[in-house]
Amino acid sequence: MMKEEKTIVIGCDQSDILAILLDRLKTIPNFLVNVISVSRIADLLSITKSLYPSLLIFNFRNNQNAIEDFNRFVNKPEIPLLCIYNHYDSQSYLFNDKNIIFSYALDSINNKAYFTSTVRSIFLLNNQSQNAPPATSLATQAIEKDLTRTNRNMSRYVLELDQKLEVLHSVKERIKTLCPTVDNATRMELLSIVNAIKTSANDTKLWEDFKLYFEKTNPNFLLLLAKKHPQLTTKDLKYCCYLKMNMSNDDIRSLLGINQESVRTHKYRLKKKMRLNKELDLHTYLKAI
Repeated sequence: MMKEEKTIVIGCDQSDILAILLDRLKTIPNFLVNVISVSRIADLLSITKSLYPSLLIFNFRNNQNAIEDFNRFVNKPEIPLLCIYNHYDSQSYLFNDKNIIFSYALDSINNKAYFTSTVRSIFLLNNQSQNAPPATSLATQAIEKDLTRTNRNMSRYVLELDQKLEVLHSVKERIKTLCPTVDNATRMELLSIVNAIKTSANDTKLWEDFKLYFEKTNPNFLLLLAKKHPQLTTKDLKYCCYLKMNMSNDDIRSLLGINQESVRTHKYRLKKKMRLNKELDLHTYLKAI
């Protein structure tokens, strides 16, 4: 049976406790866990603004402030919180009408079986809540199927467009090789055709057409992405669109005319340009926008 993937974000400002938590989360029965850890509340807020983790674990010296900041700046009350507290802490923050909060005593952190069982139980409860069939489930399924089909058609559109541009490039190069072998009048006519091909291949309308098509299934994605990261170039935005469309590395390599290593390098540079946490997966980040 394939294990279900879950993402946990840990906010912990004590390195010794963080090391224990990371060790405890290596194995959760029936689940494959991806863990992102931060030591500052600001970093936790930044990550959870972009992602929808399955669980947030709080172990700050002041968990109450962390929860208040989470509600004020992120406002995703559907994400369950597991707060680890000292026996001498005030636990008043554990009771509010905004969050789904579970508590865990720091004194019990060394009991690995108890801790993993607690996390697993939270996952199972959350799954049951998510799996409750909504009244509009059939309509939702139809919409999702239509979006998948549109994305598939859009991927084909982009690939076909790239192939046409490649053909135009080949024709242009072939014409240029013929120019020295013909008379002046014919040469001028051929150069006119070459210039027309250049204009067509570099036409920004192609990008505008693609954006219109893309935004039918991903409304406001480019707008939000450009607002969050104004330093991105048109090429960067195109690359983000391809990732959002779930294109494979081979498709992206073909579209951009680069090798596999360059695809990986481009991802790395893009994450760096966007100033994303190195543990954060770029595809996951873009999918959440």
